[in-house]
Amino acid sequence: MWPVIITCGVILICVTVYVSRKNEKKRISSTEAAAADDAKDVDEFSKAFFERVQTGESAQPFLQLAGQGDCALIQGMLQSAGIPSYTDFTHINKFYGPLTEATSSGLSIKLQILTNDYDDALAVVNDYIKTKGTSAGITISGKQQ
Repeated sequence: MWPVIITCGVILICVTVYVSRKNEKKRISSTEAAAADDAKDVDEFSKAFFERVQTGESAQPFLQLAGQGDCALIQGMLQSAGIPSYTDFTHINKFYGPLTEATSSGLSIKLQILTNDYDDALAVVNDYIKTKGTSAGITISGKQQ
């Protein structure tokens, strides 16, 4: 009788481990799919920026941002206004977010725009700062000639 009980217990443990691993793989694959969708959206967003740079338009640094929230909102507003942009150091900022929000460091998110779009982009950012009520964490670079 004991061998049957032990065998049933081993089978039950094996089935439980198999099901939990299968569920873990599903969760990981859905997380990876969501991350791939996010990367695709970012690539599509930056595509217009790179296409115009490749045709000879000049780009310039425009903003240094301490937080990802400000970056996402401003980049969305720029996109709505038809102003393509590109960001650097967004992923590094995810790891060091609290540090970059407290100081203006080399870990800031750098947002670039095309030089020809500077005046329109500046109006969008000034409107955002006015609505937000503060320019903390946002550093605007001057217009390049």
